Amino acid sequence: MSPAETTRQWVADFVIRHALCPFAAKPFQDGNVLFLEVESEDLEACFMAALAQVQSLLEEQSVETTLLVFSHALADFDTFLDFVHTFEDTLLEAGANQLVQLAHFHPDYTFGGVAEDDPGNLTNRAPYPTLQLLRVGSVAAAVAAYPDVEGIPERNVHRMRELFG
Repeated sequence: MSPAETTRQWVADFVIRHALCPFAAKPFQDGNVLFLEVESEDLEACFMAALAQVQSLLEEQSVETTLLVFSHALADFDTFLDFVHTFEDTLLEAGANQLVQLAHFHPDYTFGGVAEDDPGNLTNRAPYPTLQLLRVGSVAAAVAAYPDVEGIPERNVHRMRELFG
């Protein structure tokens, strides 16, 4: 199975199955989620591929969200976080943060101040380093219709600790 397909399977079997993101199931079932593998090992090429996908997401209205799966780069978690922060800064400087929101996942994801083996980290662990591009408008509409958005992260950590602790 390709890294993009493995990530698609993780979204279905883990994220949606455990309702980690209450907004994920509908666009996934409707076929409006794009999974793309970025095969390059070069960080600059990965960055440019991610920027190109921001543009593509803004142009292709049938896609709600894109998950960029980095199969050969960003294996080091700290390097991945630096990449994400630089990408966020670039979106901010370009004003694209008004249109695209980021989520990120990594096989070694560990929240600050939390032990590496804490099951709560599973909420952000994916099979490969992954950057998710979401339309701000779609996120805003979903959030407006959900009664307790602020409670999602805490609820998810609690669920992971119950299931895998």
